[in-house]
This record gives sequence, structure tokens and C-alpha cells, in this order.
Amino acid sequence: MREKVPDKRKILDHVLLVTGQLLKDTKSKKISIKLRTLLRYAYISYVRKTVNLSTIRGLVPRIRPPSRLTNQYFYRDVEDVLRRNFKVKIENKRNFRYVVLYKD
Repeated sequence: MREKVPDKRKILDHVLLVTGQLLKDTKSKKISIKLRTLLRYAYISYVRKTVNLSTIRGLVPRIRPPSRLTNQYFYRDVEDVLRRNFKVKIENKRNFRYVVLYKD
């Protein structure tokens, strides 16, 4: 049986929801998170219809996004959405792309 393909726009909306929740729950002025991890959080948020970070973090080892969402083109779309809606900086550290989110 074929798995239902999630709409990319909906996943991008969940990226915004999860990012907003991360910024709301943190005490520090900035957060650094891998772009790949942020996408995984957003996908789990979409599948389970929750923005509760403790639930999302608990499900990260069990639920993986489909391969059609984990490519450089979709990562670029995620970066663009984050740049338009939040104060962010994208960095390359240790062969990974990191998103540095700044709290207003």
C-alpha cells in the first residue's frame, strides 16, 4: 500500500509552527539547531498534529520524513521560509547546515 505524500506547503507551515514554539520556550537570546533536525521536528508535528516539543523530541528516533522531503531543494525552501518569517542566520558547521534563531 502506498504512503500518502504530504503536501510540501503544509510541512513548511509546520516548520514555522515548530520554530515559533522553540523560540517561545527558550530562555536564551539565540538557539542553534541543525536544519535536518528542524525538518524532522516539523514532519513529526505534521504527522502527529502537535507542537508539543517534548512529544516531538520523543518521536524523533521512530518517525523519519520521506526521502522526497530530505533533499537540498526542500532544505533551500525551508531556509527561505525561515528567513522571511524570523531573524535567522544559516551557518555551515562540521559538515552540517545550522539555523541560528534569534529571539526578538
